[in-house]
Parts: sequence; C-alpha cells; structure tokens
Amino acid sequence: MKTTSRFTRLLALLLSALTLFISLQSSVAHAAVVSTQALLQEQQTQFDRAQLRALLEREQAMEALQSLGVDPEMVQDRVASMTAEELAQFNQQVEQMQAGGSALGVVVLVFLILILLDLLGATDIFPAIRPIN
Repeated sequence: MKTTSRFTRLLALLLSALTLFISLQSSVAHAAVVSTQALLQEQQTQFDRAQLRALLEREQAMEALQSLGVDPEMVQDRVASMTAEELAQFNQQVEQMQAGGSALGVVVLVFLILILLDLLGATDIFPAIRPIN
C-alpha cells in the first residue's frame, strides 16, 4: 500500500509539473475586430504587388533591366518592400500608360522603376538624382 500511495504521489507531482509547463508554453489568442476598410486595403496592396511583379517578370522587362545593368532580383526585392501608397501610385501610373504592353511602355516602366529606386537610394544609376534623406 505504501508503494501505491508513493507511486500516486509521484504521478500526481509529475502530472502537475507537466500541466504547469504546458500552460506556460501555450500562447494566448487575442481576437480583434478587423474593419472592412483595413481588409480591403490589405487585399488591394497584395493585388498591386502581384500585378507589378507579374509585369516585371515579362521577358521584355527582364531584358530591359539587364541591358541597363540592373539586377532583376534587386528590383523584385524593392517591390516587396514598397509601401501600399507607393504601390498604388506606381500601378496608377502603369494603368495610365498605353495598353497592350508595347515595348515602349515596358521601357518607360523600367525607367520609372529605376528613377524610384534612385530616389530612394537603393541604386546609383543616375548620379544627378540625389536620394531622399
């Protein structure tokens, strides 16, 4: 009987310690109300980013970037770090360009990207443009 009570105490102590350890490791979930406006803005930002990436993945855009000596991966990284406002403004400018994806449109797009990168200090392609401090 002593063995059983000793075993029971040891088992209870072990289970108590395990329960305490598990409860300390679990994270608390916080629920919050998400506004429709915030959700739409996030979706629009993701859409703008995907649209710009798709445009940059075109063969003409890749060739134009490489002919100017710009690494396409660097441009993709910069697109990934653009803010929602920058993406919206840039995609608005792209929409105003000539429809049909002409080579001239792609070159203008690449030129705008390079100017934006230069203004933000990510590249130094145009030495006359100084980065924003």
